[in-house]
Amino acid sequence: MEKIEIHEGEKGISFFSLNVDDEEVGRMMVHITPGILKAGYTGIGLAHRKKGYGRKLVSAVTDYARENNLKIIPECGFVAMMFNKYPEIYGDIRAAI
Repeated sequence: MEKIEIHEGEKGISFFSLNVDDEEVGRMMVHITPGILKAGYTGIGLAHRKKGYGRKLVSAVTDYARENNLKIIPECGFVAMMFNKYPEIYGDIRAAI
């Protein structure tokens, strides 16, 4: 079973993780400031690549940003690629920088 978890550090949310059958298979580092979510490094374990898990993390983070009225700065190459490839899905949530 797949589950997205939000992990909070001392200064707020620090990363989202994707767990499959109680094993962490991926993680996206984030940094949140007023009105902005910076989507940092996204990593998927080697044994779990090519299964769509990166896209699921991007979807979870963008859903969170929309629910909390945040715009996203895609600092991670994978997130930027997804935003560029699917502007119809992510165009409304991308921060203008």
